[in-house]
Amino acid sequence: MLSARLRARVGEIPPGVAGRITGYQLRFHKRSGDGSGKCDAYRTNDPVDAVHGVVYHISAAQQVLLDSFEGAGYDRVEISVAVRGDPVDAFLYVADPDFIDPDLAPYHWYKQFVVTGAREFALPKGYLHGLAKVPAVADPDSERHVRNMRLISMGAPIQQSSP
Repeated sequence: MLSARLRARVGEIPPGVAGRITGYQLRFHKRSGDGSGKCDAYRTNDPVDAVHGVVYHISAAQQVLLDSFEGAGYDRVEISVAVRGDPVDAFLYVADPDFIDPDLAPYHWYKQFVVTGAREFALPKGYLHGLAKVPAVADPDSERHVRNMRLISMGAPIQQSSP
């Protein structure tokens, strides 16, 4: 969600907008190459469940770049996202079942990417509260931790309110 991270990966992008999908839960159970848990919009099909996030418009070339960063373990799927109450066609990365491990936790910096991005786009307070409660662990690679925290500290203004 964090616009600074997406820009660092694919270059300049137009401002994103908050969106919501139902029938999914946000989980940090996707096994990453670094051994930590990464985000997954896990399909539950329960209409009570919802994932809030950000919709960005990126070029085809940027999509190829983003695919390379997301790497093994994610499948890109087309979905409909509610943006300000209207459906918008988008794509979403979901964890391949072979890469799911419910015992994983995100590194502190990764969780902070998610929380800071949620704040940047003024996602619902209850959703932010739930993100804040996600357990996280220390990254054994202190240089990676510092590098990622530096990106977070770049900060970004709130761009718009949630739907």
